[in-house]
Amino acid sequence: MARIAFLVSQTDYIVDDNYRRFANELLDQGHDVWLGFMDSLSMAHSKVVAALFPVQTPILVGAPFQTPMPQQLETFDTLWILSLGLRRNFLDKYQMLYALEDHCRVINSLTAIMHFKSKYFLANHPTVFKHPALFASTDPAALYQHIQSHQAQSQVLEQRWIAKPPAGSLGRSVFLLRANDPNCQVILETLTGNDNDEYCLLQPYVTEIERGEKRVLIAGGVPVGQYLRRAAKDHRTNRMQGADIAACDLTAEEQQYCESIGEFLRSQGVEFAGLDLAYPWVIEFNVINPGGLLTIEQLTGAQLCKAIINQII
Repeated sequence: MARIAFLVSQTDYIVDDNYRRFANELLDQGHDVWLGFMDSLSMAHSKVVAALFPVQTPILVGAPFQTPMPQQLETFDTLWILSLGLRRNFLDKYQMLYALEDHCRVINSLTAIMHFKSKYFLANHPTVFKHPALFASTDPAALYQHIQSHQAQSQVLEQRWIAKPPAGSLGRSVFLLRANDPNCQVILETLTGNDNDEYCLLQPYVTEIERGEKRVLIAGGVPVGQYLRRAAKDHRTNRMQGADIAACDLTAEEQQYCESIGEFLRSQGVEFAGLDLAYPWVIEFNVINPGGLLTIEQLTGAQLCKAIINQII
């Protein structure tokens, strides 16, 4: 049996997140499971360590975290990262973890986390999947000029645009813009920061998303479940931003498409991901801690945890 450590976000009590379900399933299968906080990473005697505790009985929602103890991470067979922890010291933690890939398996690979967490990588694989054209800059004037010049040349009466940060999550700071919107320039200025030191991503709005966006969970390269999200209070389809959700199936074309994308993800070191699909457009991937397990269970009764673990472990 494998010795597996989960690194998660710090909370005072166990929450009903992916780590609880995965840890309990792995424990039930007889694996040696440990749990700790991503932000406990440190280095001692040139070894990467984290404060972890062993999961010896099923962990329950609301239970306090047990007292952790320092553990050398290279002694584990598998390290499963389900949080990036505090943003301001992410690079230090990432660099410490990078030394571990020669000693243990990391889910998802650190290379995958680095590239798929942002949106730049998505724009460079047109033969694998379709992604809206991407523009990125720290210069709000250049982005605004692009919107204006595209509108002047476009046959579309009023082209809409999505502006957002490159590594955002949960639908935060995602804006729908129009060329004649009086707030357009100030939104671009806000996203690029007071000193123009932050990147803003700009891409054409795709109308297919108005039919809904499917969150597809992919484990070990295989689609294992999905649900539908439709924008409700505004343009965003994120559940945390008030979108409506419903059970759904994949069409035959979507199933084949997701299987092909799954093979590509696995070749890139992505073993568990959430794919946001407005067919044929891939909107983004979530490779840190994809939501969907609890939602799919609530909508359909299907419990996917065992299938995910069996595909990966």
